[in-house]
Amino acid sequence: MSDLSDLASASRVATRLFRLMESLRSRHGLDLDEIIIFFAVGRLTFDPGQAMMTIRPTNIASLSDFMGIPRETLRRKLLRLEERELVQRASAGFTIRDMALWRRLGELAGEQKSESD
Repeated sequence: MSDLSDLASASRVATRLFRLMESLRSRHGLDLDEIIIFFAVGRLTFDPGQAMMTIRPTNIASLSDFMGIPRETLRRKLLRLEERELVQRASAGFTIRDMALWRRLGELAGEQKSESD
């Protein structure tokens, strides 16, 4: 019975994740790669490994290493994210522009994690 319960829980998480991705796609006109890059920029921008949370711009080379996506593809996708005002260019790379949106997405991911535990 535990297997069925685990499958039902995984199904609920998948449904919420799909709705979240669909919302980003329709609201901001993003494709799946751009959504993933948006998450990755935030992950590399907000460094929780310090005693205090630090915000550090991430560059295309770091993103490429982290994601395994060619630099030219990342450059094009980041320009689209910048046009949609989700990321912004900084002197040393890119940062999340809409921190409130990124925070809400993180909170939703946290809710999904607790549902599946």
